[in-house]
Amino acid sequence: MDTPEEIYPMPAFPMLNVTDLAASARWYQEALGFRHIFTMSGPDGAPRLVHLRWVKYADVLLGSRPAPPGARGVGVGLHFSAYLAERTVDEIAAQAAAAGARIVAPPAEMPWNARECTIADPDGYLLTFSQPVNIHRDFDEVIAEAAKAES
Repeated sequence: MDTPEEIYPMPAFPMLNVTDLAASARWYQEALGFRHIFTMSGPDGAPRLVHLRWVKYADVLLGSRPAPPGARGVGVGLHFSAYLAERTVDEIAAQAAAAGARIVAPPAEMPWNARECTIADPDGYLLTFSQPVNIHRDFDEVIAEAAKAES
């Protein structure tokens, strides 16, 4: 039996304007593993907003408002913890690839003690999933190593 998702005040959340609300909501769930919280309809009864959740306090709202033409989300990246979702970046990338998603950056280790991958959603929004490489590393050590990698 499914348990209802917790509803809580969110301190912040992205709201992404998408071309096809139903298709995007399905894609986020099937390709990435987000959970559906609720769908809200407008005055005409048509769905206007879909609330999805990665993990607690990592919610995304998809909206169907008309958007100006052109690229969406240019310069904006959404980042999600694979670690807190008890998944690996490699598992997420494999699931997304199997669903036909565009993998912008395949899983790779970064100098800031993280393994990350970036996936484009159907509207071109970029979602980066991250997991720590070594959770026991000291923060100062990570910063020093990242600074070394930049030089």
